[in-house]
Amino acid sequence: MSKNKVLLGVAAVVVVAAGVIWAVVGRGTGAVEVSVEKASRGPLEVTVSAAGSVAAGTKADVYPPAAGTLASIEVTEGQEVEAGTVIAVMDTRPLELQLAQAQAAYEAALAQVDAIGQQEPSSADEKAASAAVSAAWSAYQAAAKQYELVQSGGVADPTALQQAQLAVALAQTAYDAAAAAYDAYKTAVYDPAPEPKNPAIVEALASLEAAKEQAAEALAAAQANLAALTSGSPNPVAVASAKAARDQAWAAYQAGLAQQQKLARADTRKARSSAAAGVEAARQALDYAADVLERATLRAPIDGTVLFNGAAAALPASALGGSGGASVGGKPVVGGAVSPASAPFTVVALDDLTFEAQVDEADVVNVKPGMKATVLLDSLPGRSFATTVERIGVASVVTPTGGTAFPVILRLSGAKETVLLGMNGTAEIVVESLPDVLSVPIEAVLDDGGKGYVYVVRDGKAKRVDVETGRMTETRAEITSGLKEGDEVIVGGLSSVKDGAAVKVK
Repeated sequence: MSKNKVLLGVAAVVVVAAGVIWAVVGRGTGAVEVSVEKASRGPLEVTVSAAGSVAAGTKADVYPPAAGTLASIEVTEGQEVEAGTVIAVMDTRPLELQLAQAQAAYEAALAQVDAIGQQEPSSADEKAASAAVSAAWSAYQAAAKQYELVQSGGVADPTALQQAQLAVALAQTAYDAAAAAYDAYKTAVYDPAPEPKNPAIVEALASLEAAKEQAAEALAAAQANLAALTSGSPNPVAVASAKAARDQAWAAYQAGLAQQQKLARADTRKARSSAAAGVEAARQALDYAADVLERATLRAPIDGTVLFNGAAAALPASALGGSGGASVGGKPVVGGAVSPASAPFTVVALDDLTFEAQVDEADVVNVKPGMKATVLLDSLPGRSFATTVERIGVASVVTPTGGTAFPVILRLSGAKETVLLGMNGTAEIVVESLPDVLSVPIEAVLDDGGKGYVYVVRDGKAKRVDVETGRMTETRAEITSGLKEGDEVIVGGLSSVKDGAAVKVK
């Protein structure tokens, strides 16, 4: 029901009551004593009234970084603090253990990355494998040439001696290259490597050693064949030896190729990627554990007054393995349990308070940010706080009477010393300002069947005058027709007034 209808309904009751009294008192009993006010012209402010309470405009909850217990509380409730002031300190022993575990996990992840790096073939390993293949191929070529000479009988060939000498030279070159590759890798790579040796290093050295041995055998066979040709006697043994040397050289060459291909196929990228991800995860866990330990000292995030919160969801200390007592009335105490799900402390800036008015859904559509308003608090009668509408909540609330309202926030200034959180009051929000209208006190306007009227005093008598009303406030009604400025309307004693009755103005 709107305010206008309520007011007109009350006026109708007054009219009925007046008629009854007139019938009982009767006529001719003398003038009725009334009070009057003049219809006046001037500005009229249309307001919306709403109940509400004082809230904190700026506040910051202080949450613990992890579940645990409070080792100490460094402030008292209601104490004013500056940003950074220590409010409480948690028991850090469990958090220190978590940090140590995170540090160990991080170091283990780094060690895993290092181990994978040691298994990866180095450029030296790849160069050694290439040198082994080259040496084995040279040894095979020399052994194959030697075998061809011996198999063809060499003596009948005028160039046999020259070819035998060339075969010895080739075999000598192959052996020297194989020996140099083996010695260089063993001295520069294998010997300095820590124990246990990396399998890739061991295989590379073995391949170089095999190439060196094959080259030595090929050289010995070439030298034996040259000696046989020089003596001019056939040497079946030399043929068999040359063939064996050729076959062994080929096998050594194939082994060298296999080793080179194995190193080329060695791909540790997936392992390295996985290990790197493990390091990053371990580092994040370490950073988090260090941050939690740092934040175990609870500090004020802003300047203000400390409030101890009643945490309905707080756990008893025994639930977290602690031995302290439970908090009294849910508020934090030394030894009590705390959880990141509930803030045990709040810092409120009492010099930045707001009034949260619950405006009826029928009226809130007329309220806009920036509108002027006045806040009246029940506990501070006679004092008012001029303010403006700061914002309007978008989510509805249910009023104590079951109605639907929306929160309208108004900021209070200069209220720090006298206003406390939770004080109840009323906000009068000016939704419209009429600069020049004719108005009368709201109680002067009565209703008869939905039509408004007033009693004016003329020549010592009450005269009923029908009026049309416009905007209404809590105290005055706009008159759009029926009256003129200066008309005296009856506002007091209406229960005894009837049209045409003699009246006496107080």
